[in-house]
Amino acid sequence: ERREMIRYPEFVAKGWQLGSGPTESCCKALTARLKGRGRRWDARNAEAVMALEALKQSGQWQTYWLIQAKIPA
Repeated sequence: ERREMIRYPEFVAKGWQLGSGPTESCCKALTARLKGRGRRWDARNAEAVMALEALKQSGQWQTYWLIQAKIPA
């Protein structure tokens, strides 16, 4: 129904994943970071940890911190 809304040939040419598998895998990896024996998180801190882990998983960690270093304090 919404297939025409997605530019499949363009995405395939760029090597982007089209299925939900990679997204589900990323979600699993992100939530795994929060789970563990003795770990307790409030919502705000959990969100911050998830954001940092998302940067790491997406390969944007270095870029993010380079940009942050250029922002005046």
